[in-house]
Parts: sequence; C-alpha cells; structure tokens
Amino acid sequence: MSTPSGIAYTDLKDRVNEYASKYIGTSTAGANVLIIKDGEIFLNTSYGFADVENQVKVTTDTVFEWGSVTKLLVWTSVMQLVEQGKLKLDGDIRTYLPEGFLTKIRHDAPITMLNLMHHNAGWEEKFTDLFYMSANEIKPLEEMLLTEPYQVHEPGSVVAYSNYGVALAGFIVEQLTEQPFYDYVNEHIFSVLGMKDTTIHPTQEDNDNVKIKRDDIYGYIVSSDGEFTISKNERIFIGLYPAGSAIGTIEDAAKFMLALMPADGENSPLFHNNRTLDEMLTTSDVYDDGVPRNAHGFWKGLYTVEVFEHAGNTDSFSSNFTFSKDKNLGVIVFTNQAGEAGLSYGLPTLVYGEYSADVGKQTMPNAHELDGSYFMARQPYKGFTKLYSALSIGHFEATETNRVNAFGMEIEQIAPYLYRSLDDYRIYFHVTLNGGSVEKISMPTSDFLPVSQNMKMINIFSIIAAAFSGLYTLIVLVILFIKKIINRKKAVRGTVIDKWELLLLSTNIIPFINIIILAYRTLNYVSYSALKIHFWLNFAYITFVAICLVTLFLNWRKIKPAGGIKIRYVCSYMSALLLVVLILCWELYY
Repeated sequence: MSTPSGIAYTDLKDRVNEYASKYIGTSTAGANVLIIKDGEIFLNTSYGFADVENQVKVTTDTVFEWGSVTKLLVWTSVMQLVEQGKLKLDGDIRTYLPEGFLTKIRHDAPITMLNLMHHNAGWEEKFTDLFYMSANEIKPLEEMLLTEPYQVHEPGSVVAYSNYGVALAGFIVEQLTEQPFYDYVNEHIFSVLGMKDTTIHPTQEDNDNVKIKRDDIYGYIVSSDGEFTISKNERIFIGLYPAGSAIGTIEDAAKFMLALMPADGENSPLFHNNRTLDEMLTTSDVYDDGVPRNAHGFWKGLYTVEVFEHAGNTDSFSSNFTFSKDKNLGVIVFTNQAGEAGLSYGLPTLVYGEYSADVGKQTMPNAHELDGSYFMARQPYKGFTKLYSALSIGHFEATETNRVNAFGMEIEQIAPYLYRSLDDYRIYFHVTLNGGSVEKISMPTSDFLPVSQNMKMINIFSIIAAAFSGLYTLIVLVILFIKKIINRKKAVRGTVIDKWELLLLSTNIIPFINIIILAYRTLNYVSYSALKIHFWLNFAYITFVAICLVTLFLNWRKIKPAGGIKIRYVCSYMSALLLVVLILCWELYY
C-alpha cells in the first residue's frame, strides 16, 4: 500500500525523516509534522528546537501559530450556519450587517459570502491594523473592522487575498449567533472535537494553558549563512483575529482535519448531515482555464490526487494544512520559521506526488507572450500605503520558450498557459488571455494584472521628481553651507528670498525623513491612529511651501537677481512643489 506519490507506507516515516533532515537546522529552526491515514494519526514527529538558544526541543505538545489556516475555522462556522438556514452563500452580506456598516463600497453588484470565501469581493489590501505588538491594542472585532479598505474591483472579477473579508465573515457569524466569534468556535468546533489545546482568542485569554505554552516557543528568521535569530516581531497579536490567530498543538489540528474526512457511514461531528460537509468541499470557484481553484474557502491544490489545502504565515511562523478526502490522507506541517517553504510545501508534494498535466500532442505557446510588467492585485490602492504598490511592481520575462523569470523566481510552462515555480513553494500560475493579450496571470491567492501605461508614466515621473528634489536640495544646501563658511568674515547680506529659499530647502528634508519613518513604523505594526502624526507633518509641509510661494511672489519684483540666481530660485521652489505633488499623488496624507 503506497501514498499517491508511490512511497510505501512502511517506508513513509523514514522518507519524511530523511526529507526533513535537509531543512531542520539549516533553513528551519523547528517543526511538527503529522500525517493522517484512514481516520487515524499515522505519523506525528517533532524536529528541531522551539528555543534554539536554550536548546529546548519541539515536542508534540508544543503549540504553534496557525496563521491563515485559521480561516478554515471561519468557513466551517459559516457552513454550520448555512446548514441551519441562518445564512445564504449567494445572498448580499449587507443583510447580515448593521445598517451602514460598509461605507467604502464602489460597485452596485452585491457582495456574497461566496465572494468572501473566494477572496474576490473586490477589496484592496490593508497594511495597517492587522498585527499589533501589544495585546492591549486589541479591540472588539466590530471596532477593528471599522478601518475598512476601499472596494476597488467589482465583486467576482479579481481574486485578491483579503484578511478583512475573512474577518468580516467572522463578524457575520457573531451577528447571527449573538456571541463573540471566539466563543462560537470554542463551543461549536473546539469543544465538539475535544480541541483543549487550541485557542483562537486574539490574546489567548480564554485558554491559559495555551497562553503559557506560547511563551515557551520562539519564532525565527534565518540568515544566508544559516544562523537562526529570534524574529524581531515574533510575538504579535492579530486585530482581525478570525483571519489568523489560532494557536495550538498539532494533535488538536489533526482532530479538526479528521472531522473533515469522516469514515464511510459516519457523520462529521461538525455538521448535522454530511451533505453540508460535501457541499463545503465542492469546487465553488475555478480559474479561467476551468481548473478548480477554491472550494468554499478551501484552496484546491494541484497534486496527483485532489487535495484541499490552506497555508498560513504570521510574522515568524509558517504552516500548511492539506488533505485528500478521496484517499483519506492528510498532512499538517507547523514550523516556527518565518516564510518557511521547504517543509510546508515540500512534504505535501512528497506525499501526494507532483502534479503532471496531460499535455498530449498540444503545442506549448511561446513564453514570450507573458513578457511585461505586472502588479499583484492584492495591493493597497488608496491612502499612504499605495506607495508600496508602486515599489512592488514586478516583471515576467521569458528566459526560454517555456521558462519565465517572474518576480525573481523561475517558472516553467508544464501545460498550455499553466506554469509552475521551480522553488520550494511550487506555485502554479494560470494565464488568461483576452484578444490575444494577457489579461491576468493567476496564482491561487491573487491575480497579477498588467501595469497600465498611465501607471508606468506616474511611476517614472515620481522617481524623477523625487530624485531631482532630493539631489537638488542636498547639493544646493551643501553649496550654500560652503559659501557661508568662505564668506563668514564678510558682511554679506542676503535678500528676503535668499532667507526663505534657505529655509525652504532645509524644510525639504522633512518629507523624506517623515516618509522613511512612516514606512518603518508601518512595517513594525504601529496602529493607524498612531501614524496620523506623519500625515499632519505632511500637511504642515504643504502649508509651509504655500507660504513660501506667496513670499516669493510678493518679493520677486522688489529684487533683480542675476540670471543664474533666478534659475536657482525657480529650481529651489520647483523642488518643493514637486514634493507637494508627490505627497498629493501618492496620498501620503491619510
């Protein structure tokens, strides 16, 4: 008896140990790996360290952060309410929300629960108020959801992974059951399955045992030379907690997986009838080429057999939850490593087998069709964080007729318009054409959209404007400083414009420093409300530039500067105006 990949089950433990040994201690600090077969735990193995410095080993009792695997608890809760007739998957979600709750909807088409499950409700990404460094910053879920992202795409048109959408689904569960979402999960999932060593509470206040155990494990990053260091932000708290705050043991996670694969003739303890479970695990969204993409929130993985999966990442933990209902086989991987891929994605492939497309006699299209600049649809489109979107534009560039370099990784065409990355992540990309041109390139969690000519021009202008303003300001300030030193013994009297020019150039430094600090604080999970001081500084700068321009206008006719000085004045004020334009263009004021 063998796995779908062809490994005899009698050899599977040795093969898993052999595979894991390539990563543990070199690219991964510690891990738990659990395999389920035919309704039982077939393998539960621990590797590496929970605390590298003190050589505390990972055990089967170690708790790990689930990250986005938590979302499966949301979709299971939703389907329980669907089964009870309290919720419709294709109904407008606004009927379940307080009146006027969503204020940034831009399209008339209704947003359904299926849209939330498929991550195609149309929302932009949010970079603020997801993670916090202190438990004291966590507020009730309803309050956390008030920092609403803008809807930028029509529902159903573009997939862009949305933590906000998942948290909103959790809030709808709260509205329909009149209890906090974490209480609902405790009562209707954890207690039902005997998951005593898992919590989804955003600060773990409902399970002291897990809360204490979480302090015994650290999350790590690894340097290029294989040195492990504790992640700077390894202890975080998730405001939109239904999207990723579960913490628990791998054996508890196995209890949840087993409930999704009941034995023949047995009913899943999660539902009154297995028909609901079957509906949940039925394909509900497909790629444009017809390949299954999503099953009511469960991603459809490409292997040799049908697999449901969901990966998870927090600031310094990685996980993957995969199972084949047809083969009664499941693999769970938990690691305390930031962005871990070798075990999280490699072990499922080892067990289920690598997907191989039936190409037959089909001719592979030339990969050069993909050449161009793209941006991930999962991006901020409004407010100050949309500047990150411009910095994350990437390129698809064919290196061979069937190979493409995409965003720094190599991908290979394995079937017409189906590509697979050659790294540990093994990401699949589906290409959609429209009129012979690429309309989008899709991986499971997000579409990539072509960069428009307007976007390219704005980005080029922004780079030139920022470079000119920064370099000009620096050069002129240095020249003026040197002149002041040279003429320090001379009674050189500057004009009013000279004094205002010097003040303006000195002030030009403020937006650059302000934006750098703003970016740093945002990436370190400072709340949006605490960032407002940076917006006020930008407003103050704009106001000061306006005052300087008025002063220039009022004094221009009173003096007769030489041609070269006049050009310098114009360039000085132009450098400030360009910075104002950039602040307004990139919405660095909210």
